[in-house]
Amino acid sequence: MQKLKIIFVVTLMILTVGCANFRHLAKEVDMLNRVYVEYRVTIQSQHETESFVFVQLQSLDADTIDGYEVVIGNQQITVTGDTNSQYLFTFNDTNNDLRFQVGEAFSINLLAEDTSKPLLLRLSNTQDNYPKALVDTPLNNLLNVNFSPAKIGEQADLDAPQFDREMAELGMWKPITHLKQGNSGVFFIDDFDTSKIPVLFIHGMNGTARDFAPLIAKLDRQKYQVWVMNYPSGLSIELLANGLNSLIKIIDYRYDVKTFHLVAHSMGGLVTQAYLDLCRNQLGCDDIASFTSISTPFGGVESAQSGVDYAPVVMPAWRNLAPESDFIATLFTDKFADKHAGDNDSNRPAHQLVFGYKVSGIINKKSSDGVISLDSQLRDKAQQQAERVYGLNEDHVSILSNDNLANALHQFWLKTEKQHLTKHDGL
Repeated sequence: MQKLKIIFVVTLMILTVGCANFRHLAKEVDMLNRVYVEYRVTIQSQHETESFVFVQLQSLDADTIDGYEVVIGNQQITVTGDTNSQYLFTFNDTNNDLRFQVGEAFSINLLAEDTSKPLLLRLSNTQDNYPKALVDTPLNNLLNVNFSPAKIGEQADLDAPQFDREMAELGMWKPITHLKQGNSGVFFIDDFDTSKIPVLFIHGMNGTARDFAPLIAKLDRQKYQVWVMNYPSGLSIELLANGLNSLIKIIDYRYDVKTFHLVAHSMGGLVTQAYLDLCRNQLGCDDIASFTSISTPFGGVESAQSGVDYAPVVMPAWRNLAPESDFIATLFTDKFADKHAGDNDSNRPAHQLVFGYKVSGIINKKSSDGVISLDSQLRDKAQQQAERVYGLNEDHVSILSNDNLANALHQFWLKTEKQHLTKHDGL
């Protein structure tokens, strides 16, 4: 009976979204597999807090690059690369300017087709075979990528086309097209102001930054400035978390931000938590004062497993969202604690877990917000790490318009800003 119910739900889903969407998704997933590849990288270094930049090149004498990522620390790292790239040029960015200067330690590694074996990088500043085109040149000026690079700090308002509902749909079913059109990245809704604390909002599946408009309207804009992350929600959550990790590192370099807050809705909370797991492992979360998750499925989504099992084409995000996935199982994994026992709490941004419990909809009548079950929103591991757990009688969408949520955010920010200041004054 349960299997028949699952098949019914999936059949209903296919009829609802249409076969055309699955055809589009099949082409995009195939393109994704042909263009992107992931490498596991370990840097041989005694310095766990140094900044490293990974640059992908098709040849050592090329005057353009295929992409770059920034990390802090020498733990095992996953680098997302272009299948056309032949070399990985890695350098220790000692002055944090996102440029390679002669004298900075570097390594050059040939990228093998077999990605199952991790790359061990040994950096040295005594070599002279570095790519000459990279010397003292901003990496962003050298980018020549298959897809439009993610925007970083580009000015936009919430009425901009990239935040239209059509773009949310595009990001689910045609994520590569979404990237090609330049809809992704971290956008600044306000002019950057060094005197104001940034708040970065991260939407959920089939969402855009505009979903936060009711909440943003209630912010104290004299104290806070609004940033939003826009991304194609059909992509793998792990890939998105890696992207967010690199974007925030680059923003840190450009703007030297000392304190900011993260606010994420639904699947965006999974992207953010996976990012926090990464950045804590790299000792790079010191500038984050707080993380507020809203209606996030920390325990996964049952319908995603149905999609993995029965849909004609599997959306990459569904594989991560499935309750029994490796992604869900390893979320909140504290690799940092293994090497720094006793210090792990000091490097964890304060977490406010907000959940909704107003049942809505025709099919879903169990304890939930109409979309995400309470059991998933209130996963034990999530509650255990949260500094505050707060529930609202709202559904999955209406919760973002709730005045009490806006008040809870402001109170939490005030508290965590004081904690953040005290922690850094003590360093």
